[in-house]
Amino acid sequence: MPKPSEVSLETRFWMRSGYVDPRTNDCMLWMGHRTAQGYGQLKDAKGKVHYAHRVAYELTHGPIPEGMVIRHRCPEANGGPNPSCCRPGHLELGTYSDNAMDIQVDGRQQVIDPPCTHVVRGLRHLYKSGKFSQRQLSEFLFGGGMHQPTVQRIVSGKSHVAAGGPITKRGRGKRPSRRVK
Repeated sequence: MPKPSEVSLETRFWMRSGYVDPRTNDCMLWMGHRTAQGYGQLKDAKGKVHYAHRVAYELTHGPIPEGMVIRHRCPEANGGPNPSCCRPGHLELGTYSDNAMDIQVDGRQQVIDPPCTHVVRGLRHLYKSGKFSQRQLSEFLFGGGMHQPTVQRIVSGKSHVAAGGPITKRGRGKRPSRRVK
């Protein structure tokens, strides 16, 4: 039985790649470790981390040229681009701009228009009144609480500086004084 340091990257890859019927066009899902975004990862014998889709492409098509990326081109019938897919037929070589265009065309990127000056002033006044939290304002303006940092930058004056309105510099409160013995 070989030691873990003697197992090649190719063997490690094929041991963790999922089964796929060659008669179908289904995705071949990665069965090993995945990142939070769903991309498969594996380590080589020296401990270096590799992305599964890049290893799949290199094993079947050869080395990836400098400055190029591997694009997931999974069919729409499979739900579109799947970051866990490592089927070589679903992977395509492309540039960063090609990948960015894919993200926009597939609708995986949320593009939000910047708020106008009237909206910025209104946000600042509403927050200054103390009746609304930054999270409530972000849900009102952007439709979700995930944009709370954007609202925080607006009300604190870090963005949209020339828009006007009251700037609120709320901190974490007053620092406690040091005890004196």
